[in-house]
Amino acid sequence: MADQITVFVRQGDPGSQQVLRYLDQRGLQYTTRDVLSDPSATAILFGRLGRVVVPVVQVGDRLLVGSDPVQLARFLPRDEPDEPGVSFGAAVRSVTPEVAEAKGLPATYGVEVGSVHEGSPAAAAGILPGDVITSVGGYTITGGAEQFRRAVSVRRPGDSMQLSVARGVESLEVAVQFPAAVAETAPAEPAS
Repeated sequence: MADQITVFVRQGDPGSQQVLRYLDQRGLQYTTRDVLSDPSATAILFGRLGRVVVPVVQVGDRLLVGSDPVQLARFLPRDEPDEPGVSFGAAVRSVTPEVAEAKGLPATYGVEVGSVHEGSPAAAAGILPGDVITSVGGYTITGGAEQFRRAVSVRRPGDSMQLSVARGVESLEVAVQFPAAVAETAPAEPAS
């Protein structure tokens, strides 16, 4: 039996709305508890976290604070284990201290892009070999290539992913769009 999902929100909070949209897109059932109108929700959060913060997603006994889609995807139940995945379409490796110094990064973080496959989502977004992807959404990549691959693995056909990219002295914001699942094409009709 799947764990019950409860989302602690505050009406009008953008992070709360983002989490609810994420859950709706995944077709997951959940209960919403607004901390402004439900005193027991406030008590639960204060008792478990020592403070009242939103959004918080409760899956079973686990509390996930914030609207981090990577963490949500890791801990939310999956009803369809055979969902199609997506491919970024470029090789990446963890940034080493030497690469960080050579690229002029203030610290060792992110992933360096290697080869980019023609026609891939990475190529369509303008990602180039040698770029350093420093963050996914608002989350800095501190866990190297493994963290980046995990962020890609939770995406599904039709999803998008916002990236911050360091290219030389430029800092770019890039949207990667993963194509929707390809529908079978109807056979061509004969010419009349």
